[in-house]
Amino acid sequence: MGKVIDFSAKERRLDEAYPLESEQGIYALLTQLYHVRESRFLRGDYETSLLLLDLAQSITEANLTLRQKQALRLDFFHDFIQKDAAHGMNISQQAVSEHVRSAIQRIA
Repeated sequence: MGKVIDFSAKERRLDEAYPLESEQGIYALLTQLYHVRESRFLRGDYETSLLLLDLAQSITEANLTLRQKQALRLDFFHDFIQKDAAHGMNISQQAVSEHVRSAIQRIA
């Protein structure tokens, strides 16, 4: 008999690693964003592209405040540490952490 190929296995692995309906999944994806993006480009990974599109859609639909968007962008998309993000936003590091936490809750 021939070998059975499971074309949806990669998609299931990504959904299990980064469930977009949970705060833990959103946080895991955001912390690994650089590697996930790299995988998309280096391997031509279609499922990863879909995952990133789903994340972008979830962020849009979450209707985040300006501060939440800014905290997410600096912390995860520009790889600032929260101390530097706080300095750039003229708020405390704890406030940045709170903006990130509340943004992730709204996205999930």
